[in-house]
Amino acid sequence: MNKTETNTSRRTLLKGVGALTAVLGTGLSLTAHAAEVDHSMMNHDLPIDPKLEELMDYVLECIKMAEICQQHTMHMFQMGDTKLADCAIVTQEMIVVSKALLTLVANNSKSLKDYLKVTIKMTESCAEECEKFAEDHIQCKDSAEACYDAVEFYKEFIGTCRKKA
Repeated sequence: MNKTETNTSRRTLLKGVGALTAVLGTGLSLTAHAAEVDHSMMNHDLPIDPKLEELMDYVLECIKMAEICQQHTMHMFQMGDTKLADCAIVTQEMIVVSKALLTLVANNSKSLKDYLKVTIKMTESCAEECEKFAEDHIQCKDSAEACYDAVEFYKEFIGTCRKKA
């Protein structure tokens, strides 16, 4: 047996042992945790706050339209047309910010209002950039409209939060 075979064998063995340890540890951890929690007192029928669910719907629609727009810009790039380059960049940034927003909404984060303010700026930038090409590209038009609708709702949502405080 040469040195390379020995190293490979050790590496393979260590990976296997590590994976087995992880699986066993996770199984034991979940079993122990499940035994500690009394689920009988939990109300699993509680729906998400309707306003948060509506917020999530606006975020998802904005992301969906932006992803379609983004795919269109990539197709244009493949054809050698780079006029939509700035749109592609701003759209990508807005998608990233919006995906993070989804997590904050799902968790009803204490930082939600503050993060929405950042998201509004990014989403407005995306809408403005997409709007420049809305006449020639239906994908840009749809994305701009979804972004503007989302921004309007985000602002309304923040206003609602202030009234409750």
